[in-house]
Amino acid sequence: MSFKTILVPASSAEASKSALDTALLVARRWNSHLEVLHVRADPRGLVPYTGEGMDGSMIEEIMDVTEREGVDRATQTKAMFDEFCAEHNLIVNDTPSADAGVTVSWREEAGREDEIVALQGRLYDLIVVGRPVSESPLPSPITLEAALHDTGRPILVAPPRVPEDTGSHIAIAWEASPEAARTIAVSIQALIEAEKVSILAPNLSQPLPLDPSDLVARLIWHGVAAEIHEFNAQITELGPAFLAQSASIGADMLVKGAYSQSRLRQMVLGGRTRHILGHTSVPVLLAK
Repeated sequence: MSFKTILVPASSAEASKSALDTALLVARRWNSHLEVLHVRADPRGLVPYTGEGMDGSMIEEIMDVTEREGVDRATQTKAMFDEFCAEHNLIVNDTPSADAGVTVSWREEAGREDEIVALQGRLYDLIVVGRPVSESPLPSPITLEAALHDTGRPILVAPPRVPEDTGSHIAIAWEASPEAARTIAVSIQALIEAEKVSILAPNLSQPLPLDPSDLVARLIWHGVAAEIHEFNAQITELGPAFLAQSASIGADMLVKGAYSQSRLRQMVLGGRTRHILGHTSVPVLLAK
């Protein structure tokens, strides 16, 4: 499928710039529409979480501070959006048009970002979210998880530093899992239009149930002449290995199935998806 409609959650001016820039790289390939969504925290949602013993004036003060901070953040994020549109000469329009090229629109709502993205994201071809960084609460990992697990749509994780291009050389993290199969299916148009496609095929002590050559044979039916890139790795080291091998061959996008292990196992023991979400330096396309 091609990604004609793209949702970009913009939590703040500073944290969301890389996601917007990455989304634009994708949008230019398909003349897509970008909807930039900013969600302001609703102070009324804080009431159930206030501590016992707080009187009405204390609660009201917390709500007032939250409201002011939310308005300031929304104003700064909208200013960043306007600068972004001016910098790239983008048409601000939410009406479909066959010859408009890349278009953008701004949308602002109040509530919880993860809940709104989880619901509204179901209407888009792709959701572009920023990669969480350890020193900042934004971009929110909760929003990323909601987009991945609750929308049923593919997501593109944007690294903090935007690449010059993405989608020209796509690497596929081959795991022979249902999640990997689904991600390849939703990214097939991107694979068709890529200049080069490489299949990252780990040599494991216990071979994968499907050989990467079988994937090569099926992709040929779509006109995709994929190359197999084999490497040695332990099953417990596949997350870092996929990133390292992707970098070594110069790929500018990684396609990977998300959470082939259970989410609980990933949280307790770590996992490939979790490592990649925390460390990737190239855009990663994920689906479940």
